[in-house]
Amino acid sequence: MRGPGSLNHNRRSFTAENVDPKRSSLNVVYRDEPIQKVYHELFDEAVKRYNAKQKRKDRCITDYYEHLRTGKQEKLFHELIVQIGNKDDMGVLTENGALAKELLDEYMQGFQERNPTLRVFGAFLHMDEATPHLHIDFVPYVSGWKGKGLDTKVSLKQALKALGFAGGSKRESELNQWINAEKEQLAAVMERHGIEWEQKGTHEEHLSVLDFKKRERSKEVVALEAAKQECQTDLTEMQEQLETAQTAVEAAEQRVQKAELTYQKQSQKLNKLAPIMEGLENLSAQYSQRPEEWVPEAATFETAKSYREKKAMPLIQKLVKVLFALHRKYWEVKNERDKYLHFYQDEKKATRHLSQQLEQVKAENSQLYAMKRDFRRVWNYFGAEKMQQVIGFMREQEQTTDRSQKKNRQNSIEL
Repeated sequence: MRGPGSLNHNRRSFTAENVDPKRSSLNVVYRDEPIQKVYHELFDEAVKRYNAKQKRKDRCITDYYEHLRTGKQEKLFHELIVQIGNKDDMGVLTENGALAKELLDEYMQGFQERNPTLRVFGAFLHMDEATPHLHIDFVPYVSGWKGKGLDTKVSLKQALKALGFAGGSKRESELNQWINAEKEQLAAVMERHGIEWEQKGTHEEHLSVLDFKKRERSKEVVALEAAKQECQTDLTEMQEQLETAQTAVEAAEQRVQKAELTYQKQSQKLNKLAPIMEGLENLSAQYSQRPEEWVPEAATFETAKSYREKKAMPLIQKLVKVLFALHRKYWEVKNERDKYLHFYQDEKKATRHLSQQLEQVKAENSQLYAMKRDFRRVWNYFGAEKMQQVIGFMREQEQTTDRSQKKNRQNSIEL
C-alpha cells in the first residue's frame, strides 16, 4: 500500500504509541539519505541546462527541491509500505514473524534494480511494531523529457511509464499496475519459501452494514482521488504545451523585430544611394543630349589619331568605369534589400501562424476546462460506482468495434 511518507517516523526520530522501543534495535536501515542531497544529485545538471535557455530571470529555478515544495504539481517523494500477513498470522514475536523479516529482506534487495526510475533514499524494515513491514521512500523521475520544463524532472506518471506501465482505465492506472506488479514480485519470493499468497476476495459477510458502506465509500474516495490526480496531470501537460506555444510566439516576434531593424538599415542605405543614382541619371542625360559641350575640341593641326588617343579615349574609359561601378553598386544594394524584404515577410507570416495556433490552443484549453467541470458534475451526480460501470461499458464497446474493423481489414487484404 501507499503510505503518507513520515520520514521522522520511519527513522524513529520519535517513539509512537504502537512502537516497542526495546525492539527498535532489531530494525534494519537499508538506506537513509537526506532528500535534498538526492535532489541535487538527480536534478542540478538539468536545472543548469534549463536556466541557460531562459531569457527572463524570473523563470530561472534556484533550488528544484524548494521549487516543488512550494508548488502544487508534484509531491517531493512517495512511499510504499510492504507487509506480509498481519499480527495474527505473522506476528513479529512469532516464528512466522522471523520468516516474514527474511522474505521482506529478500524482496528489498531487488527493489532498486527493478525500478531504476524510482530513486530510493529511505528504506526501513521495522521489527518493533506488531507485524514486520517495510517503508520504502523514493523520488520518481524521468530523463530525456521533451516537453516544457527540465529535461530531467520529478514525475510519478512518467517514471512508471518508463518502467513499462502504460495507463488504461482508472482502476488500471500506471500506479495500480505497478503496485500489482510489485505484489507479484513479493508473491514470487514467498513461493520460493513455500508460502502461498492468499488473495482476498470480496467476502464481506463479517462486516456490519455500516462498516461495509464505510469501506465502499473509502474505495470511491480513492477512485475519485486517482481520477483527480490524472486530470491534474493532464491539465499540467496541457499547460506546458500552452507555455511552449507562447514561447514559440515570443521567439518569432523577436525574429520579426530583428528583421524589421535589418530592413530599416537596408532602406537607409538605399535612401543614401538614391541621390547618387539621381545624379547618375542627370549626368547620363547631360552627356547624351549635348556632347559638343563636354567633349574637348581638337587643337590646331592636331591629327585625328592624336585626338582620339589623348583626349577622347581617356574620357570614355573614365565614364565607363564610373557607370559600371555605380551600376554594380545599385544592383548589390537592391538585391540585399529584396532579400531582407522576403525574410521580413516570411517572419511576419510565421508570427501570424503561431498566433493563430496559440489562440487555437487557448480555445481548446478553455473547452477542456469546461469538459472537466461537466465531467466532475456528472461524476458527483451518478457516483463513482455508476460512472466506473459506464466507462467500462463504453471501453468494451470501443474495443469490440476496433476488433471488428481490424477483422474486416484483414478479410479485405485476404480477398
